[in-house]
Amino acid sequence: MMLRVSYFVPPAPLVEARERGLLGGIELEETRTTGSPAQLEGLLAGELDIVVTAIDNLFEWVRAGADVRLVAQVEKTTPLTILGAPGISTIGELAGRRFAVDAYANGFALVARHLLQRADVDVEWVEVGGVTERLDALLAGEVAATLLGPPFDAQASSAGCGELARVQQEFPAFPGQGLVVRSSLIGSSELDRFLAALGASGLLPVDPAGLDLLTRIRADLGLLPPGAELRSLALHP
Repeated sequence: MMLRVSYFVPPAPLVEARERGLLGGIELEETRTTGSPAQLEGLLAGELDIVVTAIDNLFEWVRAGADVRLVAQVEKTTPLTILGAPGISTIGELAGRRFAVDAYANGFALVARHLLQRADVDVEWVEVGGVTERLDALLAGEVAATLLGPPFDAQASSAGCGELARVQQEFPAFPGQGLVVRSSLIGSSELDRFLAALGASGLLPVDPAGLDLLTRIRADLGLLPPGAELRSLALHP
């Protein structure tokens, strides 16, 4: 059985597993997504089996009907930085300006919304897409700021964009991207072999502290769905 995998950028454990020859005999169809809405659409349509995505997405995806489980993290944390267009040096200067996100209601956008709410700054949220699309929008002057991780943050800085805030300074336990799979695949030999290969290449177990932090961020924003429990979706909470 072929495993259909979606990611924004190839995750390090997958890259290492391939370089070490650990994926032999495992059929993969890999797709770079343009945004988390496309990942959800693929899961609901049965066109994707595994996605690498922001763990917060699970809050909305489950409500949308996706039957998925969080099986691992591809990194302990995803270093995230709010970067402003050239000439913008403080978060306060973003007031009334356009801020690019992947999806407004879920994902990394939630931590950006939390940081700006704490700073009492209102912006115009614009759904642009994944990290590549957000970087392009920032460099093209279409938005005033966005949230980026490596290596895209360095590219923005090299183009004159200024660092306005670092997520990890405010939330050290902020979790890295998760490996999310369709529940029907749990226990299959194909998935077990895939996870074993990535597990030997740096794949990490789910960090419960990170799940609790995401829950608190949503609660602070008044966006925690009734009865939502991320730990119940983790294969090894």
